[in-house]
Amino acid sequence: MTSTDAQNSRAKIWAWHFLALIFFAWVFGITTNFSLNDPDLWWHLRTGQQTVETRSLPNTDPFSYTSPKPLPKVERQGLKSEWLGQVIYYGAYALDSYEGIGLLRGLLIILPMFFIYVWLVKKGLKPWMALASSAFGALLTGIMLFYTYERPQGISFLFSLFAIMLLEGIRRKSKVSAILLPLLMALWANVHAGFIVGIVIILLYAAGEAVKWGYKRLRGAAVKPDYLLFAAALAGLAASGLNPDGYSLSYNYLTGLASKFLNDIQHTVGLKGGGGQWVANVVLEFRPLIYFYKVLYYHWLLFYWAFTALLVFLLAAKYWLKRDIDLPELFTVFFVSFFANYYARGLMFSIIILSFYYGKSLLELGSFKKLTAFFAALMIVTAAWCTFYITSPMAWPLKPRITKQWVSPWYPISADRFLKKNHIDPPMYNFYTWGGFLIWDLYPDYKVFIDGRALNNSVNTIADAILKSYPGWEQNLDAYNINFILVPVVFRESGYIVPLPVTLVTNPGWKLVFLKNNQAIFVRNTANNRKIIQKYGMDKKDVFKEIVEIENILGYSGSNPIFDINRADALEALGYDRQAQQIYDMYPSWVRDRISTLFNYYPRKAAAPATRAAGRDLR
Repeated sequence: MTSTDAQNSRAKIWAWHFLALIFFAWVFGITTNFSLNDPDLWWHLRTGQQTVETRSLPNTDPFSYTSPKPLPKVERQGLKSEWLGQVIYYGAYALDSYEGIGLLRGLLIILPMFFIYVWLVKKGLKPWMALASSAFGALLTGIMLFYTYERPQGISFLFSLFAIMLLEGIRRKSKVSAILLPLLMALWANVHAGFIVGIVIILLYAAGEAVKWGYKRLRGAAVKPDYLLFAAALAGLAASGLNPDGYSLSYNYLTGLASKFLNDIQHTVGLKGGGGQWVANVVLEFRPLIYFYKVLYYHWLLFYWAFTALLVFLLAAKYWLKRDIDLPELFTVFFVSFFANYYARGLMFSIIILSFYYGKSLLELGSFKKLTAFFAALMIVTAAWCTFYITSPMAWPLKPRITKQWVSPWYPISADRFLKKNHIDPPMYNFYTWGGFLIWDLYPDYKVFIDGRALNNSVNTIADAILKSYPGWEQNLDAYNINFILVPVVFRESGYIVPLPVTLVTNPGWKLVFLKNNQAIFVRNTANNRKIIQKYGMDKKDVFKEIVEIENILGYSGSNPIFDINRADALEALGYDRQAQQIYDMYPSWVRDRISTLFNYYPRKAAAPATRAAGRDLR
């Protein structure tokens, strides 16, 4: 190659680097389009603030009046398990308020894919193929999955990639990687409980190498074990115990996940078991991906599954052509894919890790140029089509900008202001998802009934029973002497009507005093609340008007019949029978029945009959 050819080649490479830099900067700009939208961010912030100001780790729960006192050991461990991650997020807030958190979120979204690009190029993969390998994950997380990066688990996603990169370096006899792995695990064990994923990955790599070594020895080959990998794996596992709770933290999380899995298997095959903790049964992150696809109509998940299928084909081609199966890689791909599909929180781990192995496989198939170019082109097409599908017909998410409102309007901002102005006497009953924001915005004036930490399973179950108006809901409110209730009228994630406010519409013991932006406040109809009722009392029928309005906002895209059918239920309650029937007629009976019963999660059947009955009583 002449000097001119070498210069041209370097110019092309730098041109691709510049294009990659523009791409990642563009995705970063997309992430700042969105308001802070994760309900757990807020109690993480408040806990981080408490840790910084007191210079001590949390050992009690001052934010909720329903938490056991003293807290059991397991709950105390949970409070301290993410202390460093909470301090990091509070530090971002202290530096630049909500903008600081938004910028940290954007960095955590693009950095994994950026590091994948850099790692692949450094190892010798062509820049355009490296960019193809990281583009899909960057776009999907930037446009659709940004909310999960607003709490310490966002750091876990990045650290999971670092762990795999270090393990790959150790397999190539890098002593520096062997030193860095235990340091990473010690840091990770104080940032977020997701370090359990790191432990599993380390075990999978060690197991894969052990199986390969054992197989070769059985075949008579004189091979030595990978002592460096095994030593680094042991050091990494040992370092994970360097946290305030020691090894009991990893033991509790590992046994807890294993117990949930076994219970689910027993429940599925009809044996005694199933059930388990309330959080695992109700919180969306514990649901499998198929639930989001079938029930919440997250059809963009098809692109994730298509991406996974492409990787499987690529791995199969590599193993066939190389006549060698990379067991650590195969074990890890299987684990993260299963983890994501079984337990939705694993989706972000999966997107990042599978993107890495996609690029690694293209790198290792470098001698098969046509094949690698084919799979890289497929990845580009997938990323482009995914972007078009997700943003069509609204292209605004693709325009880099800074959001005008960092705090999502779906939080009870207006209701908080109302409470601060009028000082309604506690205690309050609040919606689970709003608990974290209420801790951040109202503590110490108000303590919450429940929040995203879900510290006590008994309280969690009672809170859920109240929200869904299960038999005994009034007695539960009386038992805690609840003076006012703060809840939404529609579940934003699913579009179902919230049963409790509908039930309260015809209950004379409660009066509606605030209703705005899917936020409702009911107070007890007592002499102590007489002034607030006289000043702000509202017609309870307005609850159904609010339901209609919120369903219209949530269902603007027209892709989810849940919003339409629940809007029809509210219209029927208001007496608009003809308009309601027109909506019902848009869908076949099997769709309506499916919405009523599928997976029994916040079921429509718990609210729809009550909605209609309340409407008839008001007419």
